[in-house]
Amino acid sequence: MDFEEMIKDYLTFLDECFNSSSEVISFLSRQLEIHGYVNDGFLEAVLEREVNFPTGLYLGDINVAIPHTEIKYAKKSGVAIARLITPVNFRRMDYPDKEVEVSLVFLLSIIDPKEYVNFLSRLTRGFGDSLLVRKLYSTKSKEEFLTILKDSLKEKEAIK
Repeated sequence: MDFEEMIKDYLTFLDECFNSSSEVISFLSRQLEIHGYVNDGFLEAVLEREVNFPTGLYLGDINVAIPHTEIKYAKKSGVAIARLITPVNFRRMDYPDKEVEVSLVFLLSIIDPKEYVNFLSRLTRGFGDSLLVRKLYSTKSKEEFLTILKDSLKEKEAIK
């Protein structure tokens, strides 16, 4: 699959305010549901998975979370994105007993297991570039945000 095709304007929300990780996940899950990306039970499955396998990634100044769940809850592949004005706490992937303040959330809905692993890997590799993360966080327009993100996925695809 062309990973850039998974990134949609109507599933990208910049400068949003939420009080908790579950609020962000609930909002993004609802957007995926509205647009026909997920099955019933998706939200509950993501929240349950987050308890057992947290998805907060500590990157330094600007941190990311990539909540997701099993492919059986997905109808089609996509990602709902929120850039937060004020970070919310997610439990860390690497140290589950610790929390990290997250400013960028990418909620995944992916139907193919191979695609799932490849997309997740490509996304996390991109987040290893602190300049990319800073650009995503500081860009002024949704169009620019989407262009930067899609370009980063293309570059990672070219390495393959």
